Amino acid sequence: MKLLIIDDDRETTSALRAVLTTQQLTLDIAPDAQTALALLQTVPYDLIVLDVMLPDADGISLCRRIRQQQQTIPILLLTAKDAVGDRVAGLEAGADDYLTKPYDSAELLARIRALLRRGQTPIIETLTWGALQVDPQACKVTYQGNPIKLTPKEYKLLELFLRYPHRIFDRKALLDYVWSMDECPGEEAVTTQIRGLRRKLEAAGLPNDPIETLYGLGYRLRAWQPQTHSQEPLDAGQQEAIAAIGQMWQEFQGRLQEQLSLLEEASSNLANQTLTPAQQQQAQYIAHRLIGSLSAYGQPEAAILARHIEQGFAAPQSAIAPQLTTLLQQLRQATTQSPFADAPASSTASQPPLTHRILAIAPDPTLLQSLQTEAPSWGYHLDTATDLTSARQQLLTHSPDAIILDLDFPDAQNTGLTFLTQIKRLGSTPVLILTQQNGLSNSPSKTLRDRITVARLGADAYLQKFASPSDIWRVVNRLLHRFDPVTARLLIVDDDPDLLTRLQTQLQRWGFQVTGLSDPSQFWSVLQTTRPDLLLLDVSMPEYSGIDLCRVVRCDAHWYALPILFLSAHADADTLHEALSVGADDYVLKPITEADLIQRILKRLGRISALEEVPA
Repeated sequence: MKLLIIDDDRETTSALRAVLTTQQLTLDIAPDAQTALALLQTVPYDLIVLDVMLPDADGISLCRRIRQQQQTIPILLLTAKDAVGDRVAGLEAGADDYLTKPYDSAELLARIRALLRRGQTPIIETLTWGALQVDPQACKVTYQGNPIKLTPKEYKLLELFLRYPHRIFDRKALLDYVWSMDECPGEEAVTTQIRGLRRKLEAAGLPNDPIETLYGLGYRLRAWQPQTHSQEPLDAGQQEAIAAIGQMWQEFQGRLQEQLSLLEEASSNLANQTLTPAQQQQAQYIAHRLIGSLSAYGQPEAAILARHIEQGFAAPQSAIAPQLTTLLQQLRQATTQSPFADAPASSTASQPPLTHRILAIAPDPTLLQSLQTEAPSWGYHLDTATDLTSARQQLLTHSPDAIILDLDFPDAQNTGLTFLTQIKRLGSTPVLILTQQNGLSNSPSKTLRDRITVARLGADAYLQKFASPSDIWRVVNRLLHRFDPVTARLLIVDDDPDLLTRLQTQLQRWGFQVTGLSDPSQFWSVLQTTRPDLLLLDVSMPEYSGIDLCRVVRCDAHWYALPILFLSAHADADTLHEALSVGADDYVLKPITEADLIQRILKRLGRISALEEVPA
């Protein structure tokens, strides 16, 4: 559960944090009305605790404004005003409860839990996944009656998954729900906490991982299925439900074929450079709707393909048309059969959905076995071959989504290079090359030349074989998604509303998630809320200049490395020198050319991507 505390009194908010965090509740603190309204636009909260006296507004007016925005979040007014008239005014403004200071902590907790029970996210007495139980009242986790000790973050993640068993959470959503605004972690913190949670649940004796990874989408609770060693028939209710959903799937086929035809037509027009803006928008909309529809029908692999197609049409370029054509072919193939056609009579727990088929070719069985062990956890089906003859036979029977090729065959190095050439002649399947630690040659003077040879033959990535299986799969994952348009988060701070609107429109067409801010006084709260991957700052603004904001970012221990581009009409050397001296990464002169701005943004984001994703 995530609460927003709107109060400018540090002593009060510190005390509230101390009391509420012990109950595994996550808090964000807003010291004024403007910050609170900005947070409410971007972060989903389960309850608001609102002080009546605020520096820029009174709490009752703010409560009324929140209700006018159709926000139905429960609101608890917490104030030192105890007159009957104040209580009446607060409740008539839309508050759900009213508690006066000083208050008793036990009463405050009781009122909060009562509001949560009446709100949109009711507190359930016990959340269960088989023999795994979470008691939200006592904040305890047990498996088969035995307690499991979790960190606060691990507990909150587990409770969230069990509370919303059918929802898919991406990493940003998990950050918004589980971490408070002042913690400001990166998305890798989500991976770390989920990994720790999985290990503790496995150590507690759970036979299967309850958290399902949907690569490219996020995480969700895996459907619990009882362990059984016998083929027990489905009961009448289960059979009726499957039949009903199967009928709905059949009725959906007509609309699906029509939508796929429209997407294929748009892809063809893109290849011929005749795609109109209206067709582009329609293709994006169709693909976006398909993500939800296919997920609902139990087709996660097809939903992921639809997501890649949506992103491909977000920034249409004729160069990516072949990839869109391939994705559409894969989507047609993935949706030819009902997801319930081969449903077994009994259910058993399964691995995450296998979304891609990979072929690994290497003479070392130990290497292949280590890759095979980790493949299901990435959602990949791995085929293996220990020689090039069997590899050729497998390529004739099916087309993999990516190939891992070890060049160090015992006969001759050129054999692997010849095979790489043959693969690339057959199509554009991405190929990851593995070779010995010192490169293709034992001579350092030949290493660069050998790498250039591999690159010219069409290899898509290169790794030395001492890399761990996780590093190898991470690179394969990057190759499979390399045609995704940019989805980075950008924050633009500029007091010119017309320029701000134009930049947002231009950048969103490229797939960026753009937040525009015209009031630099709200910069810090919006920065922490949106967690951008790159900043674009105007130099000259009222009250706080872009120079001031850049200094603040560079002085912060968490944000100091954030890429910053200045947007300025000042072409003089002094302003440019000052911007670079305070830590700007680039300086773009107004009027801004879209192509130039995109190139500069991609350059800065690409530098970060390379450092984060490519193993050393």
